[in-house]
Amino acid sequence: MRSSKTAKSSTRTRGGVARSPAKGTSRETAKKHRGTSQTEAAVDLIRMKIIDMSLEPGSKLDEPLLRNHFRLGRTPAREAISRLVAEGLVTIFPNRGGMFVRGLDLVEIGEVTMAYQLVESVLAQLCRFEDQNLVADLEEIQARYTREVRRKSFLGITSVNEEFHLRMHRSIGNALFYEFALSTHRHLRRLLVLIYKMENTEKNVLESQMEINLGEHVAIIDAIRCGDRTRLNQILPAHAQQAQTRLTRILSEKRIPPLTVNQLTSDFFGKRPGFQAAQG
Repeated sequence: MRSSKTAKSSTRTRGGVARSPAKGTSRETAKKHRGTSQTEAAVDLIRMKIIDMSLEPGSKLDEPLLRNHFRLGRTPAREAISRLVAEGLVTIFPNRGGMFVRGLDLVEIGEVTMAYQLVESVLAQLCRFEDQNLVADLEEIQARYTREVRRKSFLGITSVNEEFHLRMHRSIGNALFYEFALSTHRHLRRLLVLIYKMENTEKNVLESQMEINLGEHVAIIDAIRCGDRTRLNQILPAHAQQAQTRLTRILSEKRIPPLTVNQLTSDFFGKRPGFQAAQG
């Protein structure tokens, strides 16, 4: 009887909950949370480096690089790469011996701009004006966007811009379309950083474009506030067209000399036949 009571008291608390499993479960939960947090931090870090081109398009990624350079553990590094492959920012080429940051050549740029214009055109048609917090949220995001523009932080500008557009996409309430929009905007961020870096060689051009972006965001918010679908159908697609227009202007005006891969990407500025033809 005594041994039975001892066993019973060692496995149950006052509420009848087993002690040892609870402690074990708590430890396992904490361990799992730490692992998840490390992986999320690793994904965010590598994604940021890809977007701001610290990790250049076409550069090779492997676990030793991520462990040694970014000081990531083996498991977070491996899981982070898997996540970024799923996001499309990292590509696996077994015949080339590993994983590489997704390229950013003319074909890729064309795909990104087309996808962006598509998701924003659909957004203009489906954005829910009935979302009571939408305007207030957009105004708050716009205030932060303005601060990033004044700081001329390209990474900050593109991050808050993504948040601005995805807040409108969330109002639609379609999870599958939202995932497509999220993926598109992540690819768009890298392209926008590239464009900003090119425009940064001409101060007046960069500042003028930033003011245009600010004004278009204000117009988007006003259209939503007024429930003006016709106006939104005009503004959002035109706003999305800006990236392609800006890039076309840069190339056609021939103001930007071919740059090295360390500055941008040699694949975009020297190796593609389309660009050489444009140089004419």
